[in-house]
Amino acid sequence: DWSSFSGQVFTEWRDDPAHYSDRRFTHVVAPFRIPPDWRLLRGFDWGYARPFSVGWYALSPAGTLYRVREYYGSTGTPNEGVKLQPEALGRKIREIEAEDENLAQRRIRGVADPAIFACSGQESIAGILARAGVFFDPGQNARISGKMQLHHRLAFDAQGYPRFQVFSTCRNFIRTLPGLVYDSSNVEDVDTRGEDHCYDECRYVLMDCPVTPPLKKPAPAQALPWPLRD
Repeated sequence: DWSSFSGQVFTEWRDDPAHYSDRRFTHVVAPFRIPPDWRLLRGFDWGYARPFSVGWYALSPAGTLYRVREYYGSTGTPNEGVKLQPEALGRKIREIEAEDENLAQRRIRGVADPAIFACSGQESIAGILARAGVFFDPGQNARISGKMQLHHRLAFDAQGYPRFQVFSTCRNFIRTLPGLVYDSSNVEDVDTRGEDHCYDECRYVLMDCPVTPPLKKPAPAQALPWPLRD
C-alpha cells in the first residue's frame, strides 16, 4: 500500500474509487440521500488564523457513521485559516443547513471543542454562534479515547464494511486524515502541529456515539511440534 508511511496514525485508512458504490473495503463512498430516521450530528473545531472545520454526520440505525458534508475555513495554503468572524461563520452554517437536501428541516445535534465556551472578558465563540441560531454542546476532549474510537470504526468487518465512512465530497477530510502523524513527545497521540482540524471535530462526534472495539476471532489451536513429556 503506497499510501502508508512511517509514523502514520491511521494506517487502516483506505480510499478506493472502485468501491465507492458498493462501500466495501473503502472509507470513502459515493454520496447518497440520508433516510429521514437517521440521527444527524454536527462537529466543530474553531480556528481563525488556522482553519476551522465544521463536519456534518449521519448515524445509521445499524451504527455506521457517515461524514456527509463539510465546511472548511482554509485559504488553500496548508494550515492557514481564512480569519472569518464567528458571526459570519454562524450565518454560513445556517445557510448550508437550509439548502443541503440531507440537512434541511432536520434536527441536528452540535458538539464542539469545549474551548469555544470559554469567556475571557468577552462573549464566548459558542455564545456568538448561538445568537446566530447555531447551537453546540461541549464535546468530550479525551484525545486518546477519541483516537481509539476512530481506530475502532475504521476497522473492516469480514464482509469489508467499516463503521465509519466519508462522502467523496468531503475533500479536506480525505486530504488531511491520512497525513496525520504521531507526536514525537507523546507517542500515543496525534501531532497537533499538523493539519488536524477535520480530525479534531470528528473526535467530538465520535465520542458522542462511541462504539466498542470490534470482536476478534480467537486464533485456532495449533498442535505442538513436539510431544509433551512428564
